[in-house]
Amino acid sequence: MEVTEESARAPFIALMDEYERSFHNRDILKFRSLHVSDGRVVFFDNHPNCDSYSYPDHERKVAAFFKQGDVGGLLRENVRIFVSGTMACVTATHRYSTMPVPGVRTTYVLEQECSSWKIRHMHHSFDPNEGSGK
Repeated sequence: MEVTEESARAPFIALMDEYERSFHNRDILKFRSLHVSDGRVVFFDNHPNCDSYSYPDHERKVAAFFKQGDVGGLLRENVRIFVSGTMACVTATHRYSTMPVPGVRTTYVLEQECSSWKIRHMHHSFDPNEGSGK
């Protein structure tokens, strides 16, 4: 069922905010706390060589990025949230402030763990319907 009530959407928006803040602050412990604890995370990225099929592999890549990567500003649009039991799907379009087109289509698959929503899977892909922005 789609979640449209602002108060019901708040925990999901807060999770997305925390995720983005963990990048801006390069906070690997906060980043880790946002994911399921069993290590079975699948991550598909819009950049080469960044996909991961386990949390340890994903954290290794993110930690390397934190050491030298450029964390730019993001704009978020079109957030939709769907919940069924202890699983949720959140979709959004993100736009890099330095390159807003094409947008980055983002899907979060979340699972409830100890009464908190945690990331099980994320998928980022450039929107092929928007062109290259060049």
